[in-house]
Amino acid sequence: MGGTLRSGLLRLGTFGHGLMATGLLTAVVLAGCGPTQPTTGPIPRRPQPPGEVSVEPPPRPQYGGVGPQRVSVKSGVDVTREPLTLAITVDTGPDAAMALRLADQAREELNRGTTGRALELLDAAVERDPKTVEPYVIRAQAYLVEGASEEAREDLQRAVELGPSTPWLAEVVAINGGIFELDGNVDAAVAAYRRALQISAANVSAREALVRLSEK
Repeated sequence: MGGTLRSGLLRLGTFGHGLMATGLLTAVVLAGCGPTQPTTGPIPRRPQPPGEVSVEPPPRPQYGGVGPQRVSVKSGVDVTREPLTLAITVDTGPDAAMALRLADQAREELNRGTTGRALELLDAAVERDPKTVEPYVIRAQAYLVEGASEEAREDLQRAVELGPSTPWLAEVVAINGGIFELDGNVDAAVAAYRRALQISAANVSAREALVRLSEK
């Protein structure tokens, strides 16, 4: 793996052949599963009969696209770059909390370049709570750094099936772009990175990847 690409993949999702065949993840990349926003235009009015007093309608509420699970209230912040322990609340079960802590430790190992140890911690996190999204996403990144594209795809697919929040859905798509890039499909990689930014404009991984590719 080239030095520039490897450096980019190490940053992708951590602090700091064509379209794939798996259905859910492909749909996300191509635009089928991303969050959308309802129309916010003016509310149509019925014709006003002669003599009727005009009454202004109440303001239409504004909605933001959100994912089905945890959603950050921090506008413009890529929460996937924050410590996972911040997602632990009083409602978080003990197994899910431990899985997040283990995944946080694994991310630190990835930043140090000790991918093998990171994978051990992530395996333990997934075993502890198979229904927590974040360990799958970070393990996909670790597999990507190791050049294990198929294993990375499998973890991303599992993360999508679990229903990630909007920021983590964007991170899934960005890491999928890294897989395309690793496979030599730059056009598909760019499309995935752009799709990730459509889902969450705050996604750092996709933005950094597009900058890196534009400098080649």
